[in-house]
Amino acid sequence: MVSILGLLDSRLSLKFMHRRLQLLARFLIVGTFIDDAIRIAFDYAGQKESMGTVGFPEPITYVLPALFVLVQAAGVGLVLAGEPEHREMGCIVLTCWTAVHPFLYLQQRNLEFVLESLTIIGGLIILLSNERVIRAAQRDEEPTNRFQFIGRMFLSAVFVYYVVKMIHERIASFSSPSDEDIGVAVVEGLLLVLLLIITGLIVVGLQSRWCAGVLAVIMAFAALYKHPWFLTIWSSRMFTLDFVVGYEGVEVPGWLYSDHQRYFFFQQLSTAGALLQLVVHGPGRYSIDEADGPIKVVALTAKGTD
Repeated sequence: MVSILGLLDSRLSLKFMHRRLQLLARFLIVGTFIDDAIRIAFDYAGQKESMGTVGFPEPITYVLPALFVLVQAAGVGLVLAGEPEHREMGCIVLTCWTAVHPFLYLQQRNLEFVLESLTIIGGLIILLSNERVIRAAQRDEEPTNRFQFIGRMFLSAVFVYYVVKMIHERIASFSSPSDEDIGVAVVEGLLLVLLLIITGLIVVGLQSRWCAGVLAVIMAFAALYKHPWFLTIWSSRMFTLDFVVGYEGVEVPGWLYSDHQRYFFFQQLSTAGALLQLVVHGPGRYSIDEADGPIKVVALTAKGTD
């Protein structure tokens, strides 16, 4: 497998499509912040009510939605700005927001949501590290890849969770008789092995660009499959919010169900964008891919900023 990926890497140059891929990665990773800011701005009364529901006193509930819009809009604007120091600040702003966001909405017990947030933070840290490498190169200083390593570890968080969750489900299916289709069990077993291998390769930094690219595509399709908010937005049916912690079993109209689905949809797209940061910028020197010889991310980034 590794030799095949090495052959593809030598034939298909990432440098050739770096500019487009870099732009796509940035827009995807900030997608959830753009969407959330728009949702809050257009549903200010609903967001004010949500802040009251989670326990904030009434005077603060008037201020928080506006603050949330400003913080996310500022972070997105800085990340998409032209100067490395602006993008650095944007990464820091959005990282801080992503870290506190689950607690603001009492979703800290939603482990999958928290780990997806951690994965997005990983992508932002990789982007932050790259901007610092660019600035170091401009100042003729020796770059450091410690943040690149931390970002890669955070990036793997939600996929380690998926692996553990799938292993637990497989063990449970073996220990209790069920009518599960054998074909479904085989497919899920193969997906488990594939995810385990890919996640392990990302953690150690071996062929990590290709592995992250595969996972980015999977996450994009998973977002379409798991959270098709555009199919229920005009529905007159009632839906159950089983995927939102604290609202299990609560039935809501189609538009409100789609509103929640839409948030998780863009959350997963931003996770794909986080993975693309690794594809674009590489794993850094603390990896098997770049342990020897020059750091690939420097040459790749320099071309992207010519």
